[in-house]
Amino acid sequence: MKTSFFLTAFCILGLSIYLVWNMVGINNHDIAISVSENDDTYTFTASYNAANNQQVYDYINKNISPDQLGNSANDYFDVTTSLPDKTTFYIKESPGKLKIKLDKRRNSTASYYRIKNMCEGIKRLLAGGR
Repeated sequence: MKTSFFLTAFCILGLSIYLVWNMVGINNHDIAISVSENDDTYTFTASYNAANNQQVYDYINKNISPDQLGNSANDYFDVTTSLPDKTTFYIKESPGKLKIKLDKRRNSTASYYRIKNMCEGIKRLLAGGR
């Protein structure tokens, strides 16, 4: 009888710790990055901890400078934007999610590499390197 009580108590305690762990986000290092490329488009998609949003936001703004994408990392974007060098790309961003899509036919090779390098930098940033 005592053994089953202790086993039940241990299971309930373990389940409680697991649920709190997931709800609080202590173990929320899940990062999903996808890059898709064909002759016409380059697409970068990332899902990450929303706590990293400010870093991602700052990195993007640094790479598209002198342009800026809004005023804070809590802004939501779903726009197609053109930079002064004629680079045009689609960006959809919300806390913890990012999608960047570049139409290769509408952009120069230099523009393609600019966006691709920016996306590679975002990937390194999310993986813990700078």
